[in-house]
Amino acid sequence: MDLTNRRATAAHTAAKPTVPIPQAERLRALPKKELPRICQKPTITVRPGDLGKRDKFRQDRHYLHPSWHDAYRPERANIEGANGRLKSHGINIADPSKRLAHGRVAQTILLALMVCSANLQMLFSWDQTTGTAANGDLVDVITELTETAPAPITANGLSPPQPPPMVHTSA
Repeated sequence: MDLTNRRATAAHTAAKPTVPIPQAERLRALPKKELPRICQKPTITVRPGDLGKRDKFRQDRHYLHPSWHDAYRPERANIEGANGRLKSHGINIADPSKRLAHGRVAQTILLALMVCSANLQMLFSWDQTTGTAANGDLVDVITELTETAPAPITANGLSPPQPPPMVHTSA
């Protein structure tokens, strides 16, 4: 966290006020009559269609059941990890000041470029930590692109002259 950024420091969870709960109150269960009505029953049954408009949020797998873990754990971890990187301080796609263009199309294009650069950063950091490339062909393509990159532009706005290609002849 950047401690010189007052806004980021104030938004950090450690800066939020906390309300300490006394130990005796935390360990003492509430009397049954003080609990909400839903907490007074040992079980509840929710059938398809009982939730009305919110029925689309119903899960068919039992929460934390092995089949639920098999279905949601890997994808959820990857999605949340990617979301965390995209909304981190480096790129922060949620911050409108990072993409100042006007119009929905321009915003969409800039957002796509930001996500693309985040994906490239993730691939680069993965390559640096594991020491292996995700796909050998991709590394070759990137190497070829960097070797054929245009020359840098000089102060007058023109590329410097390219030397003639070297032709080796045997005498």
